[in-house]
Amino acid sequence: MKDRMIESFNRIALLEDKWDHNQRYSKLLLKEIGAGLEKVLDIGCGTGEFTKKIAIRAKEVVGIDIAPQMIIEAQKRHPAENIKYVLQDFDNLDDHLQYDCIVSIATFHHLSLDTALPKIKGMLKPGGILIVLDLYERRGILDLLLDVIAVPTNLIIKRIMNSSRRINREEIDAWNEHSRLDKYMTIKDIKRIYCRYLGEKVRIRRLVYWRYLAVYKK
Repeated sequence: MKDRMIESFNRIALLEDKWDHNQRYSKLLLKEIGAGLEKVLDIGCGTGEFTKKIAIRAKEVVGIDIAPQMIIEAQKRHPAENIKYVLQDFDNLDDHLQYDCIVSIATFHHLSLDTALPKIKGMLKPGGILIVLDLYERRGILDLLLDVIAVPTNLIIKRIMNSSRRINREEIDAWNEHSRLDKYMTIKDIKRIYCRYLGEKVRIRRLVYWRYLAVYKK
């Protein structure tokens, strides 16, 4: 399963950068991150687009990704003197390393939260912050109501933001293949498992466009 995921991410890494809803929430994430941090870890950094935005606010940023091609593209597209891109499976990352902030975008649904959350808690310095933007499984009336807003506006916004580029067959096939590897949890289950390992201090918010934001300060 993990080999298939790496292969899929390698394929996606070769696609042209484009606007998506993860970028829509960049300002929200950066506001939570703050400024003046010593060391930040970006789990699942991809091609490094958001990693470089973090680098403006921190002395050192480490971006890790499981896919070799993602790291290659990140080093080419979004380099900075204070960023270190590392080919690294989070499951095997040294848990003795300490960070002021740990960030992850659209990656947590690929991890075992039962393993990842206690490990991350231990890797945060006192007062350190975890910020997660990820996708969730829509279920229930509230999610249906959000869909009423999200579906039509999604089509309009994407058309506007990506008006200068054309989607080709390779891009469609790459994302269709990748979607078959995605497994999402409901908000109810997400809240339950986050609270189990991080306690009541964790804040979880539903966002429009099928995402949630989790923030925890140690």
